[in-house]
Amino acid sequence: GAAATHAPAARAALARRGAALAVRAEPEGKVFSDADWDAAKAKAGAELKGEPVAPAAAAAPAAAADAGISFGSAMAFSGPAPELINGRLAMLGFAAAMGAEFATGKTALSQFAGNEAGILFHFALFAAASLIPIIKGAKKESFGPFSPDAELLNGRAAMIGFALLLLLEARSGAAFF
Repeated sequence: GAAATHAPAARAALARRGAALAVRAEPEGKVFSDADWDAAKAKAGAELKGEPVAPAAAAAPAAAADAGISFGSAMAFSGPAPELINGRLAMLGFAAAMGAEFATGKTALSQFAGNEAGILFHFALFAAASLIPIIKGAKKESFGPFSPDAELLNGRAAMIGFALLLLLEARSGAAFF
């Protein structure tokens, strides 16, 4: 009865307010083309009338999987970048500190003094080289014994090892290696 007579007016009001409609399943700021909007309206109209609706194409999720992620998502607390980048930097720092200690006999902190710019440049270079493939959505693949899981484990061990190296050298005042 009464609800059926008001349905067309309600649909017209919703169509007029279409620009203010937010689709919560989509990323914020997504802009729909006129064709996307018209297709969504046609699908919703068919569903309201009880007509059968064709399922969405399977190619859309595959394209989304290949797409990268935003910088904010990559660098989020639980994002893929922080642990990977910190692990790689710890592996680099631990190996460089150990090699330089063998060569010079200086502690890791004394090696850093006077070489800040060069060390920070290389850390930034490694961080950028690690972040770009994550943002672009590159697939993680194993290569022989080198797997993403092994890299995370080695990075965690290097973070702990580098922190312990700094603590032991600070406490003893002498190079560990």
